[in-house]
Amino acid sequence: MKKKLKVSLIILILLGLGALAFLRSFPSLINPHEPDIQTYSIHMDENLFYRQSLNNCGPYSVMAVTSILRNDEAAPDPEVLAKQMKWRIRKNMTFPQGVISLLHDNKIKTKEYVLYTKSDSQKISFLKEQILHDTPIILLIRQHGILHYVTVLGYDENGFMLYDSMQEKSTEAPDHTIRDEKASEGNRYFTNQELLDQWNSGGVKFAFRNWCVVCKKK
Repeated sequence: MKKKLKVSLIILILLGLGALAFLRSFPSLINPHEPDIQTYSIHMDENLFYRQSLNNCGPYSVMAVTSILRNDEAAPDPEVLAKQMKWRIRKNMTFPQGVISLLHDNKIKTKEYVLYTKSDSQKISFLKEQILHDTPIILLIRQHGILHYVTVLGYDENGFMLYDSMQEKSTEAPDHTIRDEKASEGNRYFTNQELLDQWNSGGVKFAFRNWCVVCKKK
């Protein structure tokens, strides 16, 4: 009886740890440092600044990353990627695992980070460090009250440049977005505090808080 109880307890612990891992609840053990270079960005073709369809920010972010890192090939159609996306629940809402799986399917190498235990200045430094390595970053933020994926492409002294598929529609081409004036790359510009506010409020309670994935070509 004691042996069965012990086995059951071990199974419950393993299941609990697996659930926490899936929910990205374990903080990353890193020590970011502020880079010396004050301005840096990764180029993305502005013809790819598509306006997403409903709740498809995940596949549109994968499109952005894939178009940047596999520049020898045509960018994948984000609506085709949306049909291939797994790990989705009602209304196309997508778990981070779905984004990771789709990136891997498109020959993109990934490394995930969870930074909720880091200070705001460390989070900013971390993002800058990754951009300096020419590795775009997909963040899970909260925008307009909903969870949303965006892709970080660059930074300057005051903020960050991103591809945001939920940016305002272009009047000339409704399937594309407008571009913020300050965004020398990407279509969206957030000050450091604006990005932090949205990233810090991303996730659900203890799950997926300050989650991101750093992407590079395999």
